[in-house]
Amino acid sequence: MKKHYQQNDFKKRPFKKKHFSRHDFYLEGCPEGVKVPDSSIFSLERALKYLKRQLKDSDKIAKYKAKGEYIKPSTIRRKQKEEAVRMQRYKEKQLARIDKGYVWVSIYDGKAQ
Repeated sequence: MKKHYQQNDFKKRPFKKKHFSRHDFYLEGCPEGVKVPDSSIFSLERALKYLKRQLKDSDKIAKYKAKGEYIKPSTIRRKQKEEAVRMQRYKEKQLARIDKGYVWVSIYDGKAQ
């Protein structure tokens, strides 16, 4: 037969889970920072999660990754120039293929010139 325990017979450990909102982690005037409301591991993990989300939304992480390698401005200009020359040669080759084998004649006042 099962015993019916009363509620006072159970010993519960005191456990209070703190629920923080996003607003509790917001650091006024610093978009790349967060504050940690207390010293618990839960709040630290939540603050890190919020910080990562902030950096991702502001596109800071992508900028930092892009700056992993420094490229001199003169090198950037030279590569742009080389790309423009390459595209110009490509377009000239295409036009040469189109014009190949054709004779172009203009008619002015009923006469071919």
